[in-house]
Amino acid sequence: MSDIPPLPPDLPRLHAIATYLQLELERVHHRMAEVEQWEASRRASARPAVRPEWTLQMDIGADPRPVAVHHGECSVPSARMRQITRRDAFEALAAGVQACVLCRPDRELQVD
Repeated sequence: MSDIPPLPPDLPRLHAIATYLQLELERVHHRMAEVEQWEASRRASARPAVRPEWTLQMDIGADPRPVAVHHGECSVPSARMRQITRRDAFEALAAGVQACVLCRPDRELQVD
């Protein structure tokens, strides 16, 4: 014996059940689209951030000053890094800001 109740024998009630099921199916499809969109945005935001090409390390203090220029791929971790352009990196090195001894941005920028 089945736990599913039998369907009614008359056409009007069968139409009512079919309409209800169509509405529920549309609701499920709508929710599926919402979840797919949410998952797509989550995947997009989970992509690794693009690393800057050049960074400028600042010292600690009330008036922070540049300490060193780094290549964006440098492994020196610091919360005091600011993203800069290639031109800014070149100008900072030319102005006497130290080049990182690990990533050696002065070599790539050809600053002596």
